[in-house]
Amino acid sequence: MRFVFFGGKGGVGKTTCAAAAAVRAAEGGARVLVVSTDPAHSLGDALGLELAADARRVKDTKDAKDTKDVKDVKAGECWAAELDADRALTRWLREREQAIRTIAERGTYFDQEDVDRFLSLSFPGVDELVGLIELVRLSRAKTYDQVVVDTAPTGHTLRLLEMPDTLKRLGEVLDQMHAKHRFLASSLGGAWRGDFADDAIAEIEREAAELRELLVDPARCAFTWVTLAEELPVLEAEDGVRALEEHGVHVDVVVVNRVWPEPDRKCALCTPRFEDELEWKISVANVFPDKSLLEVPAAETEPQGPAGLLALAQAVRPLVVEKVKSKRGRATLVDDEPTVAMGAAALSPIAETVRLALFGGKGGVGKTTIAAASALELAAARSRERVLLLSTDPAHSLGDVFGVELGDEARRVAKAPRNLVVRELDAAKAWAAERERYRAAIGDLFDAVFRGAMDASYDRAVLEDLLDLAPPGIDELFAIVSLLDALLAEPRRYDLVVVDTAPTGHTLRLLSLPEKALAWVHALMSVILKYRSVVGLGDFASDLTALAKRLRALIALLADPVQCAFILVTRPAALPRLETERAAKELRRLKVPIAAVVANAVTAPSCKRCTAAAESERPEIDRLERLAFRAARLPRLITAPAIYPGPHGVRELRLFRDTWLERGPRA
Repeated sequence: MRFVFFGGKGGVGKTTCAAAAAVRAAEGGARVLVVSTDPAHSLGDALGLELAADARRVKDTKDAKDTKDVKDVKAGECWAAELDADRALTRWLREREQAIRTIAERGTYFDQEDVDRFLSLSFPGVDELVGLIELVRLSRAKTYDQVVVDTAPTGHTLRLLEMPDTLKRLGEVLDQMHAKHRFLASSLGGAWRGDFADDAIAEIEREAAELRELLVDPARCAFTWVTLAEELPVLEAEDGVRALEEHGVHVDVVVVNRVWPEPDRKCALCTPRFEDELEWKISVANVFPDKSLLEVPAAETEPQGPAGLLALAQAVRPLVVEKVKSKRGRATLVDDEPTVAMGAAALSPIAETVRLALFGGKGGVGKTTIAAASALELAAARSRERVLLLSTDPAHSLGDVFGVELGDEARRVAKAPRNLVVRELDAAKAWAAERERYRAAIGDLFDAVFRGAMDASYDRAVLEDLLDLAPPGIDELFAIVSLLDALLAEPRRYDLVVVDTAPTGHTLRLLSLPEKALAWVHALMSVILKYRSVVGLGDFASDLTALAKRLRALIALLADPVQCAFILVTRPAALPRLETERAAKELRRLKVPIAAVVANAVTAPSCKRCTAAAESERPEIDRLERLAFRAARLPRLITAPAIYPGPHGVRELRLFRDTWLERGPRA
């Protein structure tokens, strides 16, 4: 059995390529399982099936039911599943719960009640925490020749592949906890004899080693990187493949997806794209001379269902590279005027009272561009207020959109309103700083309480080790909380924060984190109060109290339609629209107010291909209009045109913003 991971920048077509590869392998006689690990699953949309955590057979929808209990997979069959991370973690913990509870009781001050309290809490980033474990479990449930994995966008995929190291670290922390019990038992009763708790620790360490061996074995695991023949995806492909290979993961194939055909006549959209892609295909060939390079022609309509995916897979060919004379141009929206004023016609869905505006959606729909253009408009309209445009996506592209080098320090952008600053958040750096603060607080606590009167080295080491086990996603939470502290604190540093978020699944996870983190803080405070006679209170408790206050303020702000607005960005196509519908439903569940839906990259009739695309987009725009009417407080669907190349720099972003149109509900 071989695992084949498909990864790349959001919006390059990983899911479609992974599904097409799985369907074609099954057509060739292989027994295939295709699994999505992206928290915002769209694998079922691509296959035209309703999927769940248990694998189901991919065939005609009319008889795709009741396949769950089939014991084996026949040659030439494809099965599919969408990973349920919470369910997977519950299963994994349940099998080890008694051992973990025993280790915690033996190695800490916690009693059974305390341990149960923590085991019942949700873990942020659980999809990355248990993703590989669940993949292996699913692959062993039936007999497969190949497991195809549709991953989340780049930054989160790298976290998924770091999971063996996280699991290994968990085993080390549990072993450190148990070391205190072994020491005391040996001191009081002679030599220590291992029991089921030691067996559980050894099993976790063995599981980590096996997963690591799987990832670095090219005979059992390979990675296919999907990109587009465009600047940003190619640059991210170079960085991403390098990062994977530094992890020891073998990347053997690079796929250039959605390669544009030459238009039948000169077209403002298709002609520059076709010419530009010829050059970027040369760049791909130069960057990856040792890889197998494939290209997938752009389909006129988004392929869905096994038949459409098989047709797409059969169209795959070796990358065709032709030497061309550079004809790259800029977006046709640019004029020769030195400045462009934002007109009142560009209606903003963000009210004057809003202090937090979040832009989110599926990878590749243009969230960053829409957020940047909106921030320029808002800063110009609210000229007396301090406005921050922030990227929380691990794969930042705000600097690329503005054409400047950005980082974790907020800075002004030339020709933008003077009251606007832009920042690409370094979440890992923010969490590292927070972690060191808590590490210092733990040190002060032990120094103040024990004052050398007894050896508390085991207890201290355990608390410090636990900081290194913060689950994926906690760094994003601490980063956004530290930012919003500046927004919520008095005197306020910023009057308005505009957020360019990560792709849908991870943004929804981020929005659910404050409630989960507050539950963790309450649990920690309960333990500290319970054992205050042993450990005292100190700065650690006051830090937790302050954090709880910030979290409650953030939760209140996110639910306040007067001060918070979420703008869903999508494209007028089936897969992005379906994901947008699910995102809107989840935002309503989280009580985050939706201000508008933006349908980006709407095609205008021109060449034969553009005319056909415009026709196929029309019903999708109607569906998005109905979605906006159901989702938003004020029923707003905003449409933005497809242009190539996309807008770069302040002037082009402003011109692009002036092309947006608003559609209201029909009578």
